[in-house]
Amino acid sequence: MTNEISAQHKQALELHNKILVSAQLVQNNLWEMCSGLKQMRDGKLYKELGYQNFEDYCSAEFNMGARNARYYISIIENISEEKRKTFSAFGTSKLMLLSTLSEPEQEKITEENDVESMTVRELEAQIKELKEKNSALKLDLDELTEEHERACEQVNADSKTITGLRQSISSLNETIEELESRPIEVAVAEPSEDVRRLKETIKSLERTTEEQIERMENEHIEDVRKLHRQHSEELKEALSAQQLDYDEQIEALERQKAEIERRLTEASGSSESADDKQVFKAYFTAAYDAFNRMTGFAGKSENKEFFREKISKLIESFREATERI
Repeated sequence: MTNEISAQHKQALELHNKILVSAQLVQNNLWEMCSGLKQMRDGKLYKELGYQNFEDYCSAEFNMGARNARYYISIIENISEEKRKTFSAFGTSKLMLLSTLSEPEQEKITEENDVESMTVRELEAQIKELKEKNSALKLDLDELTEEHERACEQVNADSKTITGLRQSISSLNETIEELESRPIEVAVAEPSEDVRRLKETIKSLERTTEEQIERMENEHIEDVRKLHRQHSEELKEALSAQQLDYDEQIEALERQKAEIERRLTEASGSSESADDKQVFKAYFTAAYDAFNRMTGFAGKSENKEFFREKISKLIESFREATERI
């Protein structure tokens, strides 16, 4: 019975590895096909094969419609090379959906969702929801931009008004200086009254100018505060969403840890009746599963370089421990 189970376990591992290799080959071939179609279309190389247009070439050679060909080309055009490894297990339909998004939108979808386990319909719904949110945000941004432009226009108009007032004040000051410099015999007719009215006019203009400047400064401060409050609220929402995502990841890791400990406990408890190979198989399966989960998690994280270094050190410690056996 033990030998039979060991043989089945070995067969399962071999089949699993074969599937992984085949899946990787399929994904690599997908990127190559998409890249090839793009080069054939952009370079018009299909004419060298006797076809008048790209659509005829795809239809005759691959029984592929022009629409599907464009979808495949969009994958290679809109998904960066650095993201292909992350997206390698998503499948053609999901890749086509992701190719309709910008790179920041792709990052947001893959960070907030387990795309690999989602159905195509679920992913399509998430993308639709994201586009609707971004469309609403764009409208809000356009409105804020228009408000900002109107505010700038008003500031420019106010600046011109202030400049005009200052020029008027300067002109009046020159008039006062000219009146004050007149000979006394000329000024006695009515110089003091002219000077008094001019000085009152200057003071009035100065008060008006100061009030306008103060009003503009207060409006500017209020605009800055409004933008600051809006930015703070958006930042809080983003941090809350990120914290929730981290909590979910921690819970998943805790469940994985509990499952591994359970397997090890079962293997240790039955060691009296099982042979060494059976116990080793339990340890090996648990370690293999944990390692795959760990690398999968690291591959989806933003701290890939940090995790890659830690995993490399772990592998090195495994190698040193193996040499001591």
